[in-house]
Amino acid sequence: MSNALPPAWQAALAKRKQHFTIDSPTTLRLLHDEDPQVRCDRFGTLCWFYWYGSALPTSVDLAHMEDFSAAAGSSYWLARLMRDRGQDPQAISSWGSTQIEQWTAHEDDLEYIFRSDHGLSPGLFLDQRQNRLWVRTQAKSRRVLNLFSYTGGFSLNAALGQAQEVVSVDTSRPTLNWSEANFELNGLNKGNCEFWKAEARNFLRGCNKRDRTFDLVICDPPSFSRSRDGAFKLERDLEEVLQGTDRILA
Repeated sequence: MSNALPPAWQAALAKRKQHFTIDSPTTLRLLHDEDPQVRCDRFGTLCWFYWYGSALPTSVDLAHMEDFSAAAGSSYWLARLMRDRGQDPQAISSWGSTQIEQWTAHEDDLEYIFRSDHGLSPGLFLDQRQNRLWVRTQAKSRRVLNLFSYTGGFSLNAALGQAQEVVSVDTSRPTLNWSEANFELNGLNKGNCEFWKAEARNFLRGCNKRDRTFDLVICDPPSFSRSRDGAFKLERDLEEVLQGTDRILA
């Protein structure tokens, strides 16, 4: 490891190496609260940095990211600016090595497709790893609904846990297609799975009207999203979603 790396970064990587195998195509949070300016997730062959600094990263910061990625065994790296995102769409918002647009990596025994050209995340939020595993243990023979399903991490685990049916709901057709591709990548049967392009509240109203119920509902909404049906704001709209969820639980 380069001596030029910040000591906190070196210590973080050394700590991960004590507990995890990081030179394989797995997913892992490598930097969390060790440096207030940056977070880093390893998604297989690529290290993904989230930059929260008050100023843009310097050339030294970017060199540290490159060296850190190499020390972690990743061939590629990318950094995304997280502060004031959306204020100036023309502003430079990312840096990195020669980029790959699509690749795969593992979380536990599931393989996921990742993309560098689709928003601020490559396709999986690692802080939900244990919750995804919990869903797998609880899904057997149950009807599972995954609201705000994104790329289908919870749905994949429910299917692997032998759910009776798995319904994924999201407002984005591209991410639903991405979710279906993840199912195909893992050889999971989609015969008992549904992928609905719908706003969560509208879908819940439809289920209530048709007396359709579920045994397990996953609700992991974003803080803000926008679709043809309007904007979703967590602090304003979560209560309505939870009320709708309560009505369709078996």
